[in-house]
Amino acid sequence: MPQARGGELTQLYQAVVVSRLAVEAARGELIEALGDWLCGGDALPPGSVEIQALARLCEARERAEAEYARCVAALSERLVRRARVA
Repeated sequence: MPQARGGELTQLYQAVVVSRLAVEAARGELIEALGDWLCGGDALPPGSVEIQALARLCEARERAEAEYARCVAALSERLVRRARVA
């Protein structure tokens, strides 16, 4: 595998990991805020801004995963073609 392609694959994988962690953190904060509100704390319930922010993070995660999958598929296809030639 060429070094540049491997670097791209690594960067795409890192983007997937970072986006997954961001979604997980945002979900946790949303759940925590909801729990605080339900338990009678002084906190306000999560609103549409927080929910929309989570939705945007989920969309970014999906895009990162799709791009990574495309890169892996393209790399796999090239490896299969090379194996057939050899």
